Amino acid sequence: MIRRILLQTLTLVAAVSAISAHAQPFPIKPIKIVVPVAAGGGTDLLARTLGQKAGDLLGQAVVVENILGAGGNIGVQAVAKAAPDGYTLLLSPATIATNVAVFRKLPYDLIKDLQAVTLVGQTSVVLVVHPSFNVKTVAEFIDALKQKPGALNYGSAGIGSPQHLQSELFGQRTGISGNHIPYKGQSQAMTDLVSGQLNYMFSPLQNALPYIRDGRIRALGLALPQRTPALPQTPTFAELGFKDLDFTNWFALYAPAGTPAAVVKKLSEAFVQVGRSPDMADRLAKLGFEPFFTSPEEGNEFMRAEIARWSRVATQANIKAE
Repeated sequence: MIRRILLQTLTLVAAVSAISAHAQPFPIKPIKIVVPVAAGGGTDLLARTLGQKAGDLLGQAVVVENILGAGGNIGVQAVAKAAPDGYTLLLSPATIATNVAVFRKLPYDLIKDLQAVTLVGQTSVVLVVHPSFNVKTVAEFIDALKQKPGALNYGSAGIGSPQHLQSELFGQRTGISGNHIPYKGQSQAMTDLVSGQLNYMFSPLQNALPYIRDGRIRALGLALPQRTPALPQTPTFAELGFKDLDFTNWFALYAPAGTPAAVVKKLSEAFVQVGRSPDMADRLAKLGFEPFFTSPEEGNEFMRAEIARWSRVATQANIKAE
């Protein structure tokens, strides 16, 4: 009898402990954000800047870990296979969608293995040329490339990178083609554009702006619905009559699929609240980012649309990465 009572008591204690643990408010320990690119770049700075303030709001430290390799796929895989408890997150640039479009095989299923927490920012994209390429407008640029199809060089951060696909999309819409030269990163491509080894490039605005301002490269057009205060004299492709040429380099926060909805909601609300605060908006603007925050549902819908869009571009251009 005593043994039976003892067993029943232990079972009850275990059940109460399990319920208590399950009912503990999130978060109860530090949160890790995996960044699939090198430390010091824009994505890393965005993760650290937002993460610190979001951690203050959530009451736990948010730490950033850079996991590199395979065009960002190793870092993405690490989060896709992590426990779906909200303590391991991913902050990725737009390559997370373009990789699905161009890689033959990935070690994860982006739609099935990850879910959006929120988009956290974007950067404008600008078409820039070296001054030796004697064109002053987008129309002159298109005419020059049509006269020399495939002869003029443009650079990107690598095969299948956003800059590569953006250039291909522009070519598909305007009937032009250039000679693609892939680099191991955006900064290397920009260095060669500034030195005159490249003729043109589609670049994140914050990377190109210092060189535009000192006259070392020339801005022709923006892939935005509206002009930006940073380049008030530069027209958008939309106002020049080109459709479906509004694109940005965007960044989003993800959690493993299966993370409880309440946890995803709490994370999303924290990052959105921090990101939309006047102080943070000013800090992000100084880093070259524009506000771009969404609900988890909007983030998932956006991600699917981007995958579909760039998959069409990659298929038409036969772009494949290994």
